[in-house]
Amino acid sequence: MRAFPALAHISFYNVIRQPFFALITVGSYLFILASPAFTMFTLMHAKKLILDMGMATILLSELGVSVLGIFSIVGGEMEEKTSTLLLSKPVSRFTFLVSKIFAVAISLLFVLVPLIIILIMTLKMGVPEAAYSEVKYSILWFEFLPLLVAVILAGGANYYADKNFASAFVISLNISLILSLLILYFVDKSALQLNLFLPAAFLWMAGIVMAPVASLFSLRGKLFFTLTFSFLIFMLGLTSDYLLGKFMHNPGVKIVYSLIPNFQVFWSEETWLKGGSINLQYLLKALGYMFFYTLGMTFLGWSIWERKEVSGGR
Repeated sequence: MRAFPALAHISFYNVIRQPFFALITVGSYLFILASPAFTMFTLMHAKKLILDMGMATILLSELGVSVLGIFSIVGGEMEEKTSTLLLSKPVSRFTFLVSKIFAVAISLLFVLVPLIIILIMTLKMGVPEAAYSEVKYSILWFEFLPLLVAVILAGGANYYADKNFASAFVISLNISLILSLLILYFVDKSALQLNLFLPAAFLWMAGIVMAPVASLFSLRGKLFFTLTFSFLIFMLGLTSDYLLGKFMHNPGVKIVYSLIPNFQVFWSEETWLKGGSINLQYLLKALGYMFFYTLGMTFLGWSIWERKEVSGGR
């Protein structure tokens, strides 16, 4: 496992430097920022819809980055024969696979943080539902300036230091948005829903759970195959309680149910809509499910990969 830190570091950089990473982050960022324009005619339920749309956008972004990220550093490396070179060294296949999943888990934080911050700022700005609605348009400065600063810093790093633009942009965006939120907090902390960070962490767990599942499909080395079956697994994971809950007395159904990731564990809608708190028992349940499911699917992927011919691998 001594090679684990080096492999995880390289894999993390290889994920955030991919164009899809910045595109998904910026696209989701702008969608959440523009969400008041879609909800301003909803007759006093705009903030509820912004919350739902924002959280759903974050969930889909986390899952999308998880699938594409794991494919780029597992399936992509297998297709380019990079994995053959790595596995010809004293690196086990289990270490290789775990380092990739860990790198994706860390990279997901760089999507989660800017999106939840922009959602908090958008909610604070308000929605122009009517002429009497109070809308703080000054918040737009705190939302757009970090994006502009990130582009300038990433462009400078790319031009003067020959750094990858996408990775420099993602890191700069995270730092500038955190600073922007801190400034906003000290200037006017009223109505800042900082409690959204906790339910957002559950969406991060959902992205982690998806990584080992996508790694199984990535072993085929085909992007379309990975995306298609990952999407099907995601849809099954959202409805598994409804589809299979009535048949849990059947041992075969129980096995299928345990193999499908249950994303309903991580969707705690009541906590952000009704202002409820997440108790310690529920948090430990979600953490436990994430850990053991991820570990189990990682071992499954490793056992399949052990029988797969990779020249020079151990």
